[in-house]
Amino acid sequence: MAKVVQITAENFETEVIQASETRAVAVLFSSAEYPDCAPYSQLLGSLSTSMDFTLGVVSCDDRENMRLIQAFRVQSVPEVHVVSKGEIGDVIQGVLPEADLKKRLEKFFVSDEARMMMEIEEAIAQKNFDEALPALDAALKNAPDDKKLQLLWAKASLGLGDTEKAKEILKKFTEADDQYREAKSLLELLDFHAEAAKKDVLGKEAIVYQQACILAAGEQFEEALQAFLNLYAEAPEWNDGAAKKAMLTLFGVLGPKHELTWKYRAKLNTMMFI
Repeated sequence: MAKVVQITAENFETEVIQASETRAVAVLFSSAEYPDCAPYSQLLGSLSTSMDFTLGVVSCDDRENMRLIQAFRVQSVPEVHVVSKGEIGDVIQGVLPEADLKKRLEKFFVSDEARMMMEIEEAIAQKNFDEALPALDAALKNAPDDKKLQLLWAKASLGLGDTEKAKEILKKFTEADDQYREAKSLLELLDFHAEAAKKDVLGKEAIVYQQACILAAGEQFEEALQAFLNLYAEAPEWNDGAAKKAMLTLFGVLGPKHELTWKYRAKLNTMMFI
């Protein structure tokens, strides 16, 4: 449970060392003489509530805490030491922006649900879709309306080549959803995402095509169009004219009036009729 505790030599063993055996404790070394310390202490107190951890505060102004300060080899204040299972897991020196501080602390203080979400996102980033999907199925049983989980499920399904199931989920997102923009992009670029997720692609043309699909899926449209055009120039009939079809799909995504549509449609037409 989140709490803020003033740490002294008397309660250090109980509140830090023993407590850290079950859950890490963040220990802040602070001083009233340094103006950065008070707002930083407030920020850490707020994070201890939202992230559910114990914040121990050691006053460097109290001479009785000198042994603790020396034991932790404190270089400057404010300074945060994260103690996990009786050992120092991380030292955060100076004042970090909230986002950076939170990222450092998340290695130690995340809920089981948040940890599971991080593991799923990491599995998808590493293209371990067969690992991510069962975890997502289990998570969605407990939270079937969670839009973030639904989006990750669609990504994992795409990675496994199940575009129809991914499409079914993606079509359910509305403009009111925080993930709508990403879902809409996935839907429009469905085939490119599916191709980009493939593993062990063999053959020169297939590798070039996948790289172009990765660009398209990442909405680097001009680079993708140029890559598809180059492939078409070298192998126009490869895979039933896949490069040309990909360009036509991107023209549809961009719209007929987009400058890239005009530019690359002209280049494609020129190449087709040479």
